Amino acid sequence: MSVRARLVTFGGTVLALPFVAVGAASVAHADTPQPPAPPRTPVPAPAPVVPVPVVPAAPSKSLPAALDARTPYEAQLSCDPRDKPGVTAFAALMKNTYKSGVTGISRYCQGDTSEHYEGRALDWMLSVKDPQQKAVADSVVAWLSASNGAMARRFGISYIIWNTRMWREYAPERGWAPYSGSVPHTDHIHFSFSWDGAMARTSWWTGHATTLVDLGPCRVYDGQFAPLYTVPRTAACPTYLPVAPASPYPVYVIGQKNPQIAVAQQALALTADGAFGWQTQLALVSWQTRAGIPITGVLDKATWAKLVPTPPAPPLITTAPVTAPPVLKTVPVALKTPVPAPSRSQVRTPVAPVASTSYTAYKRVILREGSRGSAVAVLQRALRLTPDGAFGPRTRSALVTFQTLQHISPNGIADRLVWDRLEKRDFPLLGYRGLTLEQGSKGVAVVALQRALRVTADGSFGPQTQSAVRAVQSGAKLAPSGVVSGVTWVARLPASLRSARA
Repeated sequence: MSVRARLVTFGGTVLALPFVAVGAASVAHADTPQPPAPPRTPVPAPAPVVPVPVVPAAPSKSLPAALDARTPYEAQLSCDPRDKPGVTAFAALMKNTYKSGVTGISRYCQGDTSEHYEGRALDWMLSVKDPQQKAVADSVVAWLSASNGAMARRFGISYIIWNTRMWREYAPERGWAPYSGSVPHTDHIHFSFSWDGAMARTSWWTGHATTLVDLGPCRVYDGQFAPLYTVPRTAACPTYLPVAPASPYPVYVIGQKNPQIAVAQQALALTADGAFGWQTQLALVSWQTRAGIPITGVLDKATWAKLVPTPPAPPLITTAPVTAPPVLKTVPVALKTPVPAPSRSQVRTPVAPVASTSYTAYKRVILREGSRGSAVAVLQRALRLTPDGAFGPRTRSALVTFQTLQHISPNGIADRLVWDRLEKRDFPLLGYRGLTLEQGSKGVAVVALQRALRVTADGSFGPQTQSAVRAVQSGAKLAPSGVVSGVTWVARLPASLRSARA
């Protein structure tokens, strides 16, 4: 085959390129349209591997065929922030099985209702933003609630809240219902336990199904805390209660600090530092036992009336007293923030919840349509309205919407309950005022703090967390100590963090 040369001009230079007939044929073939390549099938990302819940090595008793008796909702009535054995055992089982998340049980009592105050509620810090943690959480709650909650009954779990949904052991027919409380529970699972479950008397731990329901302690006086839990009770509480003895002193509970508490400490022959800590509670319980009055572990009206029957002029109140929670017929809205166990690594001293918020001064103010003044302006700002200080239809409509979302009476009246719910919404760490955290602290309270500060939430208070705390303290014009206690828990976050949390 002959080869002919073609002259090609490129950049002013004449180049002789061989032109081969076979080569031309190859070029022509290359220009022929080719069928498209078959589409590639996308390879899905591997799902997190989650172990199936297993029966622990101990106890070794096999589960009976019968299920434990179904339990009605048992609201918190006493102030007893000590971790109960069944809740502690369940928390250990979850962590040992899944090797994920930190847990917290008890917390100091406040003015609302929560099973955490009786040591029978658990917060397991798992986040929906972490695929592995979400897979763990989804697996566990599905396992517990399956078959109308068979496994939940074996543990004595009353209800579960996770990822904007709620499941109730006492009403399994409702299934996983939407939950629209003030916190969506996307960073932790909340478990509340019955008294049988809290005391580890259910079939998972004993091998025998419960047949009688332990209803927990009963109030002795109207509006006061019930005595500390001691023995099971299967009879219903009395319907009508006597009025508590009179005393000029308010009710105080463990974790608070006030000059009036020092009066009780003097009567108990304790160091009168005004701080209601565990030593004070132990001495108080011993005295209540000897005095023959309800053993509540609380400086309640009956205790004050007998301990200080002729009181001196009461000192100035610097801390709001805590009243017993109301008896609720339905499950209360869960806490805004995750709840810590008062472990030694978290508590340096039993610091009282002495800090106030922008809502504290208005807790006793009741507003309705037609009200005017600075309190109305505060309410309007809280409801995301332009504040003009006049409570009109626009303000009432926004308030009714807020009340509806909070599952409280949508009556359009701003009372103490509304102020409390606004406070919980805007100060999500408010419930931790009884704790002191510093570098080296560990646990669920540290996780809550770290998530609020948008630092790595590993549950360990290290230099990064301390630096973020100091920045918030400086912005709030507080001493930048890097130690979180008192007013630091209610310091306003920078706008960037607040908007991220909205």
